[in-house]
Amino acid sequence: MKIFAIEHLTMNFGGLLALNNFSLELKEGDLVGLIGPNGAGKTTVFNVVTGNLTPTRGRIIFKEEEITGYKANEISRRGIARTFQNIRLFQDLQVVENVMTSYHGGLKSSFIGAVLGTPLYNREEKEMYEGSMDLLRQVRLDGLAQERAGTLAYGQQRRLEIARALATHPKLLLLDEPAAGMNAQETHELMDLILKVKEKFQLTVLLIEHDMRLVMGICQRIYVLDYGALIAEGTPYEIQNNPKVIAAYLGEEDIA
Repeated sequence: MKIFAIEHLTMNFGGLLALNNFSLELKEGDLVGLIGPNGAGKTTVFNVVTGNLTPTRGRIIFKEEEITGYKANEISRRGIARTFQNIRLFQDLQVVENVMTSYHGGLKSSFIGAVLGTPLYNREEKEMYEGSMDLLRQVRLDGLAQERAGTLAYGQQRRLEIARALATHPKLLLLDEPAAGMNAQETHELMDLILKVKEKFQLTVLLIEHDMRLVMGICQRIYVLDYGALIAEGTPYEIQNNPKVIAAYLGEEDIA
């Protein structure tokens, strides 16, 4: 069943055409890659989908509802979460506190309830902590829950970002270069983690990534952008052998 679609998405920044009539479709449970050379428009797609940008033209459909132009918090409440190419953690907060911050959008208790320590707030605080610890166990960070996020190794910070995204209870998870800065062993572990959380939380996943080992290793289908336009779509095998894709990456990355 189709859960998500981008229809004829176009994004102009002044005279720069960042996206040109781009379309994409995801079925429930898909794990799909979005790749392309630097500057191809990949992160712009994520920024439009998550409400950070309003497209010049085109539509975003999620669970049969058009969400084009919705604010970021409205999109998050509907079940779309993302990580960022540049890690965005609260560096001075504890690891567990970083995850707990993602729960606050769903709290029923008020600020006054937090100040007064009402039974509702105390119950929700306990549930947030327990839920956060469970997510940290899923990404193998529970043993570091009380450490400051800024003290974590780079790969651990990437996993913490995924835990924070999962705390919003998404159905669609957007991963923006999750393997950036990782070594080969960390990338292999990340591949296993993405597959694990996808199955456990019944997610649909769309990921941007430059590491072709990761993309070709776990993605069912791949879309390829170049200069804001779709130049190819297919299985990993089809993409590896597509002349347009090879030409787009020539001199930048040996995709074949």
